[in-house]
Amino acid sequence: MARIKLIDPDKSEGRTREVFERVKQYYHMVPGLQKGLAYLPETTNALWDLSLMTAMEGSISEELKRVFFAVTAHEVECEYCTAAHMIALLGKAWTQEECIEVITGNPSPRLSDKENAAVNFARAVAQRPAGVTDAMTDAMRDAGWSDAEIVEVVAAVALMRYTSTVASALDVPLEASMEGVGVSCGVPLNKLEE
Repeated sequence: MARIKLIDPDKSEGRTREVFERVKQYYHMVPGLQKGLAYLPETTNALWDLSLMTAMEGSISEELKRVFFAVTAHEVECEYCTAAHMIALLGKAWTQEECIEVITGNPSPRLSDKENAAVNFARAVAQRPAGVTDAMTDAMRDAGWSDAEIVEVVAAVALMRYTSTVASALDVPLEASMEGVGVSCGVPLNKLEE
């Protein structure tokens, strides 16, 4: 159960209702993350815009960004966001096993060496942003990534760290469609138990 009362879209009014309608056009429902954050409708709206732009803008595919999102959510121990982005990858024909492998730190045979290098960089950024070194960004360039693409990876990780913080701190419950995708599918989210 969430630590706050999630706003019911059917009972929402004014700007909150408008923002919910935008989100609903995309998902055909309003996720718990937005229901929790909707006490701040302008923040919720801005986050929605930022989420869409981060996923679409730039040269890195949305699918690879979804991998960054899932890896980041796992690294910051957000069950809600890990499950959400695993579902997105499942929708792109990834198997649960493939998701678990890449989320837990193994290179994915679905990805090129260049893409796996970016996933490893995203993981490092997610674990400790201040720990990123010149050698890490140089390794990204050596793998074939441009400075603009390095910024794309960092922006994707930063977005997911923000949304994961909201979802985790408010203890947003899993959506029905997420049940069985998180811990029960083998992704160890509590690092203390590893």
